[in-house]
Amino acid sequence: MRAWFGDGDVPVDFRVAHDHGLGGHLGAASIGSLGVTEMLVTGADGSLHRRTRTGASDPDLLLVNVTDSGTSAVRQNGSQAALPPGRPVLTSTRYDLEARQWRSSHRFSIVVPYAVLGLSARMIDPLLATRLRLEEAFYTTVSGFLLRVARQAAAGDGALARLETPIVDMVRGVLAAAAGDDRAARAPLAETLFPRVMEYVSQRVFDPRLSAASIAHAHGISVRYLYTVLAREGVSLGDRIREKRAGEAARLLADPSCTLSIAEIAYRTGYADQAHFSRSFRRWYSTTPREWRRLHQAGAVLH
Repeated sequence: MRAWFGDGDVPVDFRVAHDHGLGGHLGAASIGSLGVTEMLVTGADGSLHRRTRTGASDPDLLLVNVTDSGTSAVRQNGSQAALPPGRPVLTSTRYDLEARQWRSSHRFSIVVPYAVLGLSARMIDPLLATRLRLEEAFYTTVSGFLLRVARQAAAGDGALARLETPIVDMVRGVLAAAAGDDRAARAPLAETLFPRVMEYVSQRVFDPRLSAASIAHAHGISVRYLYTVLAREGVSLGDRIREKRAGEAARLLADPSCTLSIAEIAYRTGYADQAHFSRSFRRWYSTTPREWRRLHQAGAVLH
């Protein structure tokens, strides 16, 4: 790991304070012209120090760090912030960086050139290594969306290049909102409303309380405007939710190792009661949940 860090364009000093069985994974990928890095370190308390090269001609890069799991913290440009899961934290190649972790940490970084963002360093730099001042729902949807696409990029999904522009717009909106410039944030946040809504739905699709009203409230818009945004993209909210719930229920029912009752599967996949579940399931699969389970589990036994 020391060799991997030391051989980079910007050498990094990696030190282990307490080795409990060091392991991990380091990787790099891309989303269009944006970089994606993955760092998983387990079984160690350690620190990482990166020094900015004097006179370097490389472009200034912003790193949007999203933690998947573990405990770590960063210090940069006179500020310090923890990196808890679900909280994007910004760092930059413009300044020296110190990062620490305890036991284990798994995080992804989406790397965006300052020049691509089109925002001044004067706006961006005070936000480095700080807890961004954003609404909770905004934190959740942005972090969830960026973490999901970073995971997919690290897994080699080349089709994500189409998301380069929405990601840049989303990061631009986050920066403007965190800096308190609501006017500058308005356009990019409006342009990224659809992917943020879909991420919010994806995270809560099995919650029976999920509704158009709760989604609209979380994003500070009216239910009518929510449906307008979805209609532009040709998405039916009800059909999308029902499809996800029925699909997961079908998977659980067909799994021979699943010991949940049909009522428990209904509750777990977001249905308020078993009768509603049965009606909805029949519309999608033209059979009852009980018959689906019997046919698929019998087939699994035969094979």
